[in-house]
Amino acid sequence: MINRRSLRVKAFKNLYAYESSKGANYHLALDRLNEKFSPDLNSMEVADKDDLRRKKDIAIKAIDQKLQNTASCEIGEEVQAEVLDAIDFMHQLNKKDFKSLNLNLSGEADRVSEDHIMILSILEELAFVDKKLSDEKKSLANVLGEKAVLNTNLFDNQVVEKLRKDQTFQKLKIKFKIHWGNQADTIRDWYKGILKKDETYREYIKKEKPDYADDWNIVDYICRAIVLKNDVFSGFFEDIDLDWLDNKLIVKSLVQKTIKSMKEEESEVQIADISYNWEDDSAYVQELFEKTVEQNDYIESFLKEKLQNWDIERVALTDKVLLKLAIAEMLYFPSIPTKVTINEFIEISKVFSTPKSKSFLNGILDTLSIDLKERGIIRKSGRGLLDNR
Repeated sequence: MINRRSLRVKAFKNLYAYESSKGANYHLALDRLNEKFSPDLNSMEVADKDDLRRKKDIAIKAIDQKLQNTASCEIGEEVQAEVLDAIDFMHQLNKKDFKSLNLNLSGEADRVSEDHIMILSILEELAFVDKKLSDEKKSLANVLGEKAVLNTNLFDNQVVEKLRKDQTFQKLKIKFKIHWGNQADTIRDWYKGILKKDETYREYIKKEKPDYADDWNIVDYICRAIVLKNDVFSGFFEDIDLDWLDNKLIVKSLVQKTIKSMKEEESEVQIADISYNWEDDSAYVQELFEKTVEQNDYIESFLKEKLQNWDIERVALTDKVLLKLAIAEMLYFPSIPTKVTINEFIEISKVFSTPKSKSFLNGILDTLSIDLKERGIIRKSGRGLLDNR
């Protein structure tokens, strides 16, 4: 199941992408000014060319001054208009990227759920291939006047049969538009090239009459040891889901929980939920991302206080993004204890940032949290008060 750390990681990745896109958009704005004030080398007088180059230099300096809210010299109406146009152009690109990444974040749960249901549907499809190959063998035997040895243990598997009959599972397949009609050859290759060559599966299909425990064990084995481990399947999911490597562990836990729900013969299918309360979790990660972006200048003002001996622009982007998210969570999520926030983002830094980031983040966030509490800026309530006792 997806947990709060997983959600923080998703917020981190989307905010990192947004901060990176802001840098790219800034350079696009500079390119816009550069193009506007680029002289025609073939037709202009030298004086005019020099004048345009001078205006370009002034415009590029002015755009930085305006973005940093620092005083600027007189730049003339023409240059002023072009600088404001470039800044507006950059802001429009930023808004577009924010909207896109926000939508991407809201769709993360559906992608995890879709992968979960797709893996279960692979079981169905492999079972259909099992039956089809058996029918082909039978048909060929009839033509040659031989006796076919029929074995459709996977097609007749009682756990797979539960999935076929479960309305919730079938409706989710429709919701996510999961169908394998155009990939029949792929499924057949998986069955013959991977599953049929697996020793555990070969032992299972030799059984004359597998019992329910046999059926459940092979389904569990196929999902756990083949579909979720084999490089061919991993490559398939990486091609259709750019976040597969991040989502794989969550998907694995959901698949295992769903399979476990059918362990007893009399049990019904229980499709595992992505979290205990996805409505709250989804709202949390959306708000964390949105607040960090919307309150960027306010949040950076606190960072600048604690980084007086540092140039904030020289702080590693990963560290800056983690700091911003942590500060936003401390400020705008009163029910989350401050120590929890600090510890969680330090743990994330161990995976995504530099070896020194752990100590750097810990020092900044610890002193900043104490200062902001004393100033009454951080206010906690409910569970958020736990680490203040």
